[in-house]
Amino acid sequence: MTTGEFPDSWKIAHITPIPKICSPSSSSEYRPISVLPVLSKLFEKVLYYRVYSYLTEHNLINKRQYGLRENHSTEQAITPIYDELLRNVNNKLITCFLFLDLSKAFDYCEHKILLHKLCHYGIRRVSHKLLSNCLHNIMQCTKIGAFKSSYKRISRGVPQGSVISPLLFHIYINDITKASSFRTTLFADDINLHMSNSCFNVLQTTVNLELCKIDNWLRANELSLNYNKTNFMLLTSQKHNPTSFKVITNNHNISPEDNLKYLDVLIDNKLSWKPHVQKVKTQLSRACGILSKLKHYTTPPVQKVVYNSLTHPYLNYSMLNWGCASMQPFSLSFKLQNKAIKIIYPTNMGSLEEST
Repeated sequence: MTTGEFPDSWKIAHITPIPKICSPSSSSEYRPISVLPVLSKLFEKVLYYRVYSYLTEHNLINKRQYGLRENHSTEQAITPIYDELLRNVNNKLITCFLFLDLSKAFDYCEHKILLHKLCHYGIRRVSHKLLSNCLHNIMQCTKIGAFKSSYKRISRGVPQGSVISPLLFHIYINDITKASSFRTTLFADDINLHMSNSCFNVLQTTVNLELCKIDNWLRANELSLNYNKTNFMLLTSQKHNPTSFKVITNNHNISPEDNLKYLDVLIDNKLSWKPHVQKVKTQLSRACGILSKLKHYTTPPVQKVVYNSLTHPYLNYSMLNWGCASMQPFSLSFKLQNKAIKIIYPTNMGSLEEST
């Protein structure tokens, strides 16, 4: 660490392809899992905390970045977005809500640009040399069972499976919030943009102009949008026709949606939370089906563990936000939850309903 050297033997990654679907037919249907040497991870962890401490001490990480940071979570990213959307609706403003999908963002980071940004944020001399050395001469091979491919040098991107890679990526996209006048929220490479105005036409013109600036920033940083997975949603009153609102960037039409999935939460254009509540209902119904089959073969304590595993994550996740939904969509969720409890404890339901 004092000499700024990172051993080459610690930069060799073994990539194991894991199928995303049951019967993959192409390489794109596999997820690459990178395994690095243990000593490399230990060293990077020390390096990570030193760099992270420096960045947080000097408030250099964007406050709108919630991903992979201490005392930050997905719920903290969703809450300010929902609050602002709700406030805009109450103020009778029209809001355009965009979700950007980047194509292989972690793999396309240009090392020269990243090192320049590290220097800009004050990471210089030996520290800069050490991080530069981390990114230089990275080797990887594909490993399937006992078979290994030949090694290949990686010239761009932050290393997969590396402890410090997410932090380096944060630094890489840290200034995207200054590229436009959008209200920007980041969670690692998940980028949400939203903008509001009282005039339909003015909002449409401004959104297209500002999105062009975002696209230019991405090109300047050698990143690219996945136009097929980039969507927008319009929150407006009934007097406006949402289908007439067009968002175009780089000659690509961005498709409109009635609801958008952001950090595994479905936000709809009425802010009713009905699509998300329906998603929770589906998971609870599936859990009830599993418990119905398990009750013939397992004891209540085992069933309780299954219940907690299959229901609580969906019921509790982002409850601070979707818990504001009206009681009507909630009712079936409560019934399904009670049904699951009845399956486990059929003779003691009264006291359980009071406790829930």
